[in-house]
Amino acid sequence: MGVTIYATSTVIASFMAGLALGSFLLGRFIDKRKDPLRIYAGLEFLIGLTAFIVPALLVVCLPILKYLFQVSGENQFLVTLARPGLSFLVLLIPTTMMGGTLPILTSWLVKEGILFGRSFSLLYSINTLGAVTGVAIGGFVTLGSLGETATLGLGAAINSLVAILAYGIFRKERRIEGGSEKVEANVIGLKRRISLYSDQIRRVVLVAFIISGFTALAYEVIWTRNLILFLKTSIYAFSGMLTIFLLGIALGSFCMKGLVDRLTRPLLIFGILELLVGFFSIISLYLFPFFDGHWGSQFRGLERVLIAPFVIVFPLTFLLGMIFPIASVCYARDDASTGASVGLLYSANTVGSILGALLAGFWLIPHWGSTNSVVLLVCLNFSLGLLLLWLESGRALITKVSCLTVLLLLGIFIVMVKSQDPLLLTITNKVESYKKSVCGDNSLYEIYYNKEGIEGTVTAFSIFDRKQLWINGMGMTELCTETKLMAHLPLMFSKIPKELMVVCFGMGTTTKSAALYADINITVIELVQEVYDIFGYYHDNGKEILQQKNVHPLVNDGRNYLLLSPRKYDVITVDPAPPIWSAGTVNLYTREFFQICRDRLSADGVMCLWFPGATTEDEVKSILRTFHAVFPHTKVYRGPHNWGYYLIGTKRSVIESDFRSNVEKAFQNQAMVNDLAEYDKVCVSPDQLYQLLLWDTQEVEKIAQEGVLITDDYPYTEFFLWRYLRGRMKEYNPQSCSNR
Repeated sequence: MGVTIYATSTVIASFMAGLALGSFLLGRFIDKRKDPLRIYAGLEFLIGLTAFIVPALLVVCLPILKYLFQVSGENQFLVTLARPGLSFLVLLIPTTMMGGTLPILTSWLVKEGILFGRSFSLLYSINTLGAVTGVAIGGFVTLGSLGETATLGLGAAINSLVAILAYGIFRKERRIEGGSEKVEANVIGLKRRISLYSDQIRRVVLVAFIISGFTALAYEVIWTRNLILFLKTSIYAFSGMLTIFLLGIALGSFCMKGLVDRLTRPLLIFGILELLVGFFSIISLYLFPFFDGHWGSQFRGLERVLIAPFVIVFPLTFLLGMIFPIASVCYARDDASTGASVGLLYSANTVGSILGALLAGFWLIPHWGSTNSVVLLVCLNFSLGLLLLWLESGRALITKVSCLTVLLLLGIFIVMVKSQDPLLLTITNKVESYKKSVCGDNSLYEIYYNKEGIEGTVTAFSIFDRKQLWINGMGMTELCTETKLMAHLPLMFSKIPKELMVVCFGMGTTTKSAALYADINITVIELVQEVYDIFGYYHDNGKEILQQKNVHPLVNDGRNYLLLSPRKYDVITVDPAPPIWSAGTVNLYTREFFQICRDRLSADGVMCLWFPGATTEDEVKSILRTFHAVFPHTKVYRGPHNWGYYLIGTKRSVIESDFRSNVEKAFQNQAMVNDLAEYDKVCVSPDQLYQLLLWDTQEVEKIAQEGVLITDDYPYTEFFLWRYLRGRMKEYNPQSCSNR
C-alpha cells in the first residue's frame, strides 16, 4: 500500500466488510438450522485454509497492478484505487466466514436456553479476548521469532483445532438420547420478547449502531496514526495500541454480561454511553501534549508501548465494548430470531465501521487533520447520544441530562477554539525537550514548519541555526557530508551513468548533490509530500533544483515504484528512515527488496544503501549478509563522522584501477569538491575518500556469515524485542537510534 494510513484503513475496512457480510448472510440462515455447531466447525476449518490462500492471491494481484501502472503512463491514481480494491476483495473471503461465527454461536447458546443478552455479551467478550491474545502473540512473539508463514500456519492450526472441538461437541449432542428432538422443541418454543421498544425505535437503534461503528473505527484509525508521536515507530507500538483497543472492548462487553438482561431502560444507557464516548474522545485528544511533555520523560523504554494507549485509548474502548450488548437488547425482537437480529445488527455496525475506517484514512485525516476529525466525530457521538435520550421514556430525567450535555458541549468547543492544536502542541513540546537535552534551557530555537500530512506530521526547526527534520516526532536526518556522499560515492563506481534514482528525499541534500551532474537524469522517490514543500528551508536554491529538467520528484513508496516500473537505472541510492527497527523500514532491508533493485539496475549498475551506526553487531552482520546475498560484489564504507555505513553493491566486479581513475577524475570537478566542502572538510580529497573504506568484498563475505538473512517472510530487524530482553537490554536505546 505504501502509505501507512491507507494500509490501515484498507485492512480495517475490508476486515469489517467481511464480518458484516458474513454475519448478515449466516445470521438469517442459521435460525432455521438444527445443527449450528456443525456449520460453525466447517467455517473455522475454511478460515484456517484461507490463511494460505490469501497470500497467494495477493501475489496474483501484482501483474494487475503492474499492467495498470504501465498503461496509465505511470500514473499513480489508478494504482492507488486498485490497491485497496484488490486487497479488499482478497480479504473479503476469510472475513466473511469470520463474520458468520458470532451469530451462529449466539443462536446455538439461546437454543440451549441461555438468555440472549448474556449469550451475546459473553461470546463477544470472549471472542475479542481471543483477538487480544492473537495480536499480542503475533505482534510480540511469533512474527519476530517464527516469521510470517509460520505465524499463518499457527493460526491455521488453531482454526483447525477449534473446528475439531466444535464438531466433537456437535456429535456428542447428537448422541444424547432425544437430542435432536430437544433442539427442535427449543426452536419451536423460542418466542420470548427481548426488545422493549417499537419497530420504529428499533430501526432508529439500527441506524444509531451504524453511526456508532463509524465513529469507533474512525477513532481507531486516528489513534493508530497519532499514538506514534510518542510510542516511537516500532511494530510493537501498533501491536500494543491494538491490544489495548481490543482489551477495552472485550472487558466492556464482559462487564455487561450479568447486567444487560436486567436493564429496564437500555436505550437511556445507550445514549449516555454515546455521550461518554464523545466526552472521553475529546479528553483523550487533549491528553496528548500532557502525556508526552509531563509523563513522557518518566517512560523512556518499551513500557511506553502499553502505558500511552492504556491511558488514552482504554477508557474509550471500554465504553464501546459496553455499547454492543446494550444495542443488541434494544434491537433483538425475540429469542426465535436471535441469529437474524445479531447478524443484521452486527452487519449494520460493521458497515458503519467500514465507512469510518475508509473516510478517516482517505478523506478526514488528509483534508481535515486529526484534531478536526476528532471534533467532527465527537459531534456525531453527542448528537447520537441526545437523540437516543430523547427517544427513551421518562422525559424529566432525560431533559436534565440533555441540558447538561449541551452545556458541556458548548464548554468543550469554547476551550478548543481558544487552544492550540493538541497534536501539533505535542510536537512543540518534544522540540523543547530535545532542545534542553542538547543545548540547555537558554538556547534559541525556531519551528519553521509543523504540519500534519497524509503519511505523518512533518516538523522543520532549527536550534542555534542547526536545522532538523522530524517526521512524527522522529529525527530523520541533518545537513551533513554523509548525505552528499550518498550521491557522489556510488557514481564513482559507475562507468557512464545516465540514470540515477534517489529513494527517500529527506532534507534533499542527496538530490541537491546529484543535481550537479547536468547530464544525469535524476528520479527522486519520497513518500511524504511535505518534505518537498520545505526543501527551500534547508537549501536556498531548493525550488530551482526541483524545477531542473533532469530532476523528477515523485510522491510514492520507493519499493512499490521499483516493483511496478520497468525502468532501468545506473545508480540507485537508498537512505531508509531511521531507526532501522521502525515499522515498515525493514521493507528496504530485505533480500526481496535488494533483488527488486538489482533487477532495475543496468548491466554496470550500482546500488548504494546507507544504514545508521546506532545498531547492534547482530543487525550490522544481518544487513551485510542480506545485501551480499544479492550483490556478491559488495564493499562497505563508513560515514565520514562514523554515524553509519554505505553498502556499495555492483552487478559486476569493479576493477580497482578503474574505480581510482573515476575518483581522481571526480575530484578534479571543482563543483563536486565545493559541494563536499559545504559543511566541513572531512572528504575533500581522494585520500580522504579511500580512508573511508571499511571492508572489501572478501571481508564482507567473512563478516556476513554470522548474520541472519532478512526476508519479507522473516523481517529480523523490525522485531527486536526478544533479542534485547535476552540479556542485551542495555543495547536498546531508542533515543540514540532516533536521531543520527
